[in-house]
Amino acid sequence: MSSIYTPDRVIPTYAAITGVGIALTGLRLWVRTSYVRTKLAADDAAIVIAAVFVAGATGIEIANAVIGTAGNDVKSADTERRARAALKINWINPILEPWAFGFIKLSLSLFYRRIFGVWPKFRMINNASIWLLVAYILSFSLAQLFLCGFNFYLIWVDLDQHSAREHCAQRGHLQFTFALFSVITDIIVIGLPLIFVGKLQMSARKKWATAGVFTLGFLSTGASILRLLYNSVALKYGWFDFDWQPAPGEPAIPSHVFVVLNPTLLATVEMGLGLWSANLPAISPLMHSFHPIRFVSGLYEKVSLSWTSTTSTSTRKMSDATASDGKTLRKMSSVSYKL
Repeated sequence: MSSIYTPDRVIPTYAAITGVGIALTGLRLWVRTSYVRTKLAADDAAIVIAAVFVAGATGIEIANAVIGTAGNDVKSADTERRARAALKINWINPILEPWAFGFIKLSLSLFYRRIFGVWPKFRMINNASIWLLVAYILSFSLAQLFLCGFNFYLIWVDLDQHSAREHCAQRGHLQFTFALFSVITDIIVIGLPLIFVGKLQMSARKKWATAGVFTLGFLSTGASILRLLYNSVALKYGWFDFDWQPAPGEPAIPSHVFVVLNPTLLATVEMGLGLWSANLPAISPLMHSFHPIRFVSGLYEKVSLSWTSTTSTSTRKMSDATASDGKTLRKMSSVSYKL
């Protein structure tokens, strides 16, 4: 069965989602330094680091779409060059992903700390979540890096990955646990400030608006949940095992989940939307200054004033011309009478 995730479909998706995320990161820095005119903080540094890892991981996946297998699982029918490139990329990207996801969530945690850090209870939970994210980054990236110990080449030395099956740790449980912790850390990092919004000294309307902005952090959680679903099914069938082969009488693709979902695409979407959600609260001062209704109303008012001014000027000119013509006619009448 041919994959629906062809290069002409995935490459524009990768580029668009990541490009918008990087653009929002740049806009965030401009808002902080030029619009709000304040110094950059730790949360800004964290999101820049995250953007670098997201751009690197996305670039590698675009290369995989061009010269590899477009993020799909390697099959024996693939050419040697494409299959070997895919095996290397499928090993490298899971090393980068914890850094990308982790620093996105660190940026959010540090940003919320500047808002809610006055409450000791928030600081205590926030500190624990920051240390959890540091452990999340290091543990999963190092586990993937040393999947075969120091014999990294075993991942791609033979296309059927027989050597990797003999000498490397199995990656199915690792990928499932990584996806599970991605969802858990999303809930902790994004859900924590929602609990404390009610304590802010502002009107109920502004509290709801603030909670709505913070809830945007869950944009990427949907992709996280779908990736967890894919990995749970993959763990059931041993889909991630090295040298995986279907059991006798079983179909080559044991579940429709492997056809409908693509874990690489989900991870890339999750990283890109993570950049979006981490930057949107930081650029909210700019959004508060721009209200679509006020903008349209102001534009209409300017056009109306311009039209009124133009009409008034034209009316005055016509009145002056009429008055002038009246004077001329009276003079001509006077002259005629004298004659």
